[in-house]
Amino acid sequence: MKYSVVLTPTADSHEIAVRAEKLGFDGVWFFDSPLLYTDIFVAMAVAASRTSRIRLGTGVVVPANRIAPVTANAIASLNALAPGRITLGLGTGFSGRNTLGRKPIRLAHLKHDIDVMRSLLDGDHVEWSDHEGSARSVLPQRGRGGTGL
Repeated sequence: MKYSVVLTPTADSHEIAVRAEKLGFDGVWFFDSPLLYTDIFVAMAVAASRTSRIRLGTGVVVPANRIAPVTANAIASLNALAPGRITLGLGTGFSGRNTLGRKPIRLAHLKHDIDVMRSLLDGDHVEWSDHEGSARSVLPQRGRGGTGL
């Protein structure tokens, strides 16, 4: 069995991540609710830089709050700081979008965003369209080989 801690991202949440690692926990999960908490990726980056073993995860990120290519880039950047220790949890945004006055995204949009992020993280060229219908051709700058996620 594995044990994890769930945190709200704050300016000092890295201290709890360090303590959890010292106590033998397997992971730390960070909430993502824009406008309520510190930016999840900033909090995770600080925790990644202060820990060496514990897994760090998002619980959960809504790709429509940060477009899929931006989310993929954030995860790739975190994976560069903490190789193999990053877990990306994704959702439709029932509460996370509600704080922004937006409705949750449809499962079809979530699936599309997951496919886009997987392809980008693998270093593939993708055709991406946002939820407003705008299409873009995106090629990750890291090239083929991706991040190892």
